[in-house]
Amino acid sequence: MSDYNIDRTSHIDIVQNPDVKTILDNCDYMREPTGNEINDIISHFVSVPDREFSLPQKVISIDGSNYEASIRKELPFTRIGFVKIGNLLIKRNDFKKISDGNFVNPFEVSKISKNNSSLSFALPSTNMCYKGENNVRDSFRRTMDEALYNCRFSESDASTSLRTTLFRMAELRLEGSNNNGSILLFKCPSCGTENLELWDIPETQHCPHCGNVIYPSDCLRIWEDISDSGSNQSALTRFTNALMHLLVVHYIRLLKEKNPDSYLNSLSDLCFIINGPLAVFGNPAWLHSSILKYLYDINKELTDSGRPPIIVMGVLKTGAICDYYKMIGSFVAKNSIFSVSDGFRNKYINFDRRPSATTFGAETYYGQDFLLKTETGKLFVFNALLPFRDKHNKTCFKDEKANLLNYSNIGTYAKLIEEFECDLDSASLVPIALAKKYTTITLEPGGKVLDLLAKNALN
Repeated sequence: MSDYNIDRTSHIDIVQNPDVKTILDNCDYMREPTGNEINDIISHFVSVPDREFSLPQKVISIDGSNYEASIRKELPFTRIGFVKIGNLLIKRNDFKKISDGNFVNPFEVSKISKNNSSLSFALPSTNMCYKGENNVRDSFRRTMDEALYNCRFSESDASTSLRTTLFRMAELRLEGSNNNGSILLFKCPSCGTENLELWDIPETQHCPHCGNVIYPSDCLRIWEDISDSGSNQSALTRFTNALMHLLVVHYIRLLKEKNPDSYLNSLSDLCFIINGPLAVFGNPAWLHSSILKYLYDINKELTDSGRPPIIVMGVLKTGAICDYYKMIGSFVAKNSIFSVSDGFRNKYINFDRRPSATTFGAETYYGQDFLLKTETGKLFVFNALLPFRDKHNKTCFKDEKANLLNYSNIGTYAKLIEEFECDLDSASLVPIALAKKYTTITLEPGGKVLDLLAKNALN
């Protein structure tokens, strides 16, 4: 239809409709606080505690992105998915060399940027099958399992693969049961039979009921989001999200298993910063609880040996909590921090006034939301690793997760954020900004390049 035939005043009927106005007049929504409400809000903030431990020298930042590329313009729903996870190692001593007086030393920035690596995955998406599989779902499952199995620290050692790390997390999920080195698959993707045993072995495994192939990575349940005809962007996003957080425990696991005599020293000097919350969403969300257990046990080893706990931080830049903090940030004093409680979130941010026995992020988060205003006046929303092994006592956990006293190293988190403040993006940190630079698949020109790559490879 030509633009000349579009009625550009059609919205006026909606605006002037009395029923619409009545609905809007009777809705309650987020507003800028005033008067006593401001005093109540800022009363939750306290001065940032002094840092309890020396800052780690090595920081690993992790970011991820994904993209669905069309194979042919004439067939827009014939697609292949790309996932890229970026990792950047920054040494704080090197970072301090970046600034030379009032100027940034580009040579030092270049040196730091060289310590980056990335993992890239190609996954069959809409209308595409892999190695003779009969449908997109089975093609996606097979490709993902092969990718995780072949992604190894040592090419000749399958135990260093990402799939083995995933398997270990699935074992932690079964902690307390008398399992025999196997994990339980929720259900067979082909026939739906529940609780199937799987082992971390190179041999092909089959469902004992229907005989079809099952994979250890099926435990992520991403295959449940796969469609044969529609977009699989959601599945790609779930895979990207799960992989970013799996990488944290993957690096720690390899350090521990390959350096049993020195890994505690290495971990005490290491920090992980992830772009986004410390949470796993969708069908793979169960992974968050296994990660929480694993990191708690690692931190107990560190503290029992007199070393500082490892820092795992998530940095948030978008979402309701970020929008709200921007709105109230000018009222907050510098060098202050607040651990966001469910009561505060429900009253001011989410407008969820229902009494609930559960708590925000109970099934997805292994980090706690904090609001920080630094000495320079910049606002940050970040997640600090929860100092608990599990959330079995939901009532107790709901209160204790927001208790600042439970976070013995929160001052170290705040100090790290201040040190890595990014002038180019006031809500981000330098490690995240650099990791994103080498990870983001932009629509222009990155996405177009992947479109051409996919087209040429298949043709």
